[in-house]
Amino acid sequence: MKFLMVMIICFAEDACTAVFDTTRFETYDQCMDYAVPASQFMRDAYPTSAGEIHCLNDIEANIYKDYIDNGGVPALSFDPDVAKPSI
Repeated sequence: MKFLMVMIICFAEDACTAVFDTTRFETYDQCMDYAVPASQFMRDAYPTSAGEIHCLNDIEANIYKDYIDNGGVPALSFDPDVAKPSI
């Protein structure tokens, strides 16, 4: 099964985009080996942004791409505003 990186980048609270890398990796671990330096590069290049990198298999990537293509909005899986307790 092949894997690919999907990067979710948010430049503002409601301005996220999903970037599907075209490289196909043979294993999840190989994908993650490339995801770590990509994550560091993004942090350095866009220090005021937030983001995540996921390594998805072909089925998962197609499901997520269909979601985006049909109007779905990319979002981070961890929202720090949701995690804050309200006083």
